Amino acid sequence: MPSQLMRTSAVFAFLISLLFTGVSFASTSTSSSHILQAYSFKSTSTPLPDLKRYPSGTQRKKAFLNVIVPIIDNVNNKIMRDREWLTAQRKAQHWGSADLKKLREICQYYGVTCTSPKKVNWDSLLTRVDIIPTHFVATQAATESGWGTSKLAQQNNNLFGMRCGSQSCNNVPGKTKGYAAYPDIEGSVIAYMRNLNTHRAYNSLRSSRAQQRMTQQQLDSRQLITDLKGYSELGSSYNKYLTEMFDSNKKLITQVQLQSKQDS
Repeated sequence: MPSQLMRTSAVFAFLISLLFTGVSFASTSTSSSHILQAYSFKSTSTPLPDLKRYPSGTQRKKAFLNVIVPIIDNVNNKIMRDREWLTAQRKAQHWGSADLKKLREICQYYGVTCTSPKKVNWDSLLTRVDIIPTHFVATQAATESGWGTSKLAQQNNNLFGMRCGSQSCNNVPGKTKGYAAYPDIEGSVIAYMRNLNTHRAYNSLRSSRAQQRMTQQQLDSRQLITDLKGYSELGSSYNKYLTEMFDSNKKLITQVQLQSKQDS
């Protein structure tokens, strides 16, 4: 039986190989397949191209980021609009029917009980209704999908190794069994971000983000990666690898994001 040191060394060798080869490994994360239509941006959805057509390295990375970065930004923009609305509304003395309906929809989406505005735990709600930085999301998407080349990404539009909790997902022709399948990449991004914002496994991530909100203007993606717990069975080794991926590709993600904003 290999020693603990041998197993640890093997894990790190495996992770380093992923950094350069673009092979993906799936997480053990799970999520509900129910996605509210309010978070859909069908006009911006783009199918995932066959990224193996691109040479491995910068060309493939950029082709992948060109697809997902605008989608991540759009979803984050929607989340931020809801967060700003909640922040403004929490002190309102009078609530119209449309505002009450919107509050109920947001609370339902994020799994928070909201019987009336006066009984809402606003701090708890705002801890959930917040963005996941684009660099964080893009880094994990690249890691989990091998820069969009994995079978799971190509067949299921699943960029984050999200498992399926329903037996029905094992009976879809042409899809990888046991994993969630989405009609487009946008669906994968929305489900993943809702998962991080609601599942109890990611309380530490949300607590770290809330603490950052209290002390600084911008979220620190690198720190959030460190504080992500429970996503992979690899534990801290996974976080170390994500940090390496983030450091290696931060500049390229920023370039693609700036270009996307200029083009929009």
